[in-house]
Amino acid sequence: MILTITSILEEIDHLKPVADVAGKVMALLDDPDCGTADLSEIICHEPALTANVLKLANSSYFGLPGKIEDARQAIVYLGMDQVIDLILLVSCSKSFRGSHEGYGLDAGKLWESAVSAAIVAGDLADLKGIKPSSLAFTGALLRDIGKVVLNRYVRTGIESILALVKSLDITFKEAERRVIGFDHAQIGAMLAEKWHFPPSLQCILRCYHTPLLAKECYSEASVVYLADAIIRKMGIGNGIDDDYYKEDEDVARSLELSESQIQDVIDGFEGKMDRVRILFASD
Repeated sequence: MILTITSILEEIDHLKPVADVAGKVMALLDDPDCGTADLSEIICHEPALTANVLKLANSSYFGLPGKIEDARQAIVYLGMDQVIDLILLVSCSKSFRGSHEGYGLDAGKLWESAVSAAIVAGDLADLKGIKPSSLAFTGALLRDIGKVVLNRYVRTGIESILALVKSLDITFKEAERRVIGFDHAQIGAMLAEKWHFPPSLQCILRCYHTPLLAKECYSEASVVYLADAIIRKMGIGNGIDDDYYKEDEDVARSLELSESQIQDVIDGFEGKMDRVRILFASD
């Protein structure tokens, strides 16, 4: 059941609604000269996105004074990073909220995992002084987007994948690659490249399982790796593959974060996740 590049590209095209907006927005992160007007221009040409951003900006979650009436006003009050985060959350919601049976994920579980890891990664990046922290947030949010593409192939090949994992003592990701021809991290990076995401984000999606091998995005990929490990231990959005990853303690040590700092992030997580649930409750 080895997939071809052609098959993968056809699957990727099904996710094009994610690419249209997210690709334009992500390009801004790598442009030091971009400003409010650039982001506002993208939002204004996407009616559905405009409606969603204004709806969220006017929610009780933010408690802004007065009514926010246009995208530029939302950016001024909330800041570019927060608006970019909102855009990506909205853009990815539809693809992530379905069920992904190949990975043993019921409806909403991949979305829960994505948002949870993004919250944790953003906080870890802030602790490390990584700028912009929105890159780590986005990398964690999109880290498993390759699973959306591979889901039906994993569902078909799951018995072979698990047999390899157990007989050869390899990770689920390695077994994916042997059975299907690609793993979900590779597919995530291919998506990012096809959609013209910044090279830094392509690197994170490709390397977050093995950040010590990532030269161009080592710090960000390490933060996403740690965020992924933290929510796995918390049992958030875990799928059939989560029992078959080997944790590398060298990654956590390399970030030089103390146990108390990491615990502070974990302690603050639930409150932030509750606010996101409220924010998207009516969707």
